[in-house]
Amino acid sequence: MATPLQTVKTQFSDKTALVEKLLPILDRRADESANEFKERLMRVSNKKLLRLWAREQRLREEFGSRETLVDRIVDRRLGREDRNLRTKLLGMGTGRLLNLHSAR
Repeated sequence: MATPLQTVKTQFSDKTALVEKLLPILDRRADESANEFKERLMRVSNKKLLRLWAREQRLREEFGSRETLVDRIVDRRLGREDRNLRTKLLGMGTGRLLNLHSAR
């Protein structure tokens, strides 16, 4: 089994390349500049970056966008549209939304 460092080097050539691919698809804090966000991601472990990459790829492949995922969760839970629940869910992280969708 390959280590996270080996996986990053094999799939992305280096950590910087992986971070560059994650920058446009991850949400950053409102008070954080693009440069600060990149610096923060560069301090994250390779294992966590790979998990983030896998999670975002799953989101894009299965649902296309976070909004579509939220709409499916709302429909599954209520069977109708609910703006309050939708707004609440949009404030949650992608990982949590994927877990909510997977839970029956």
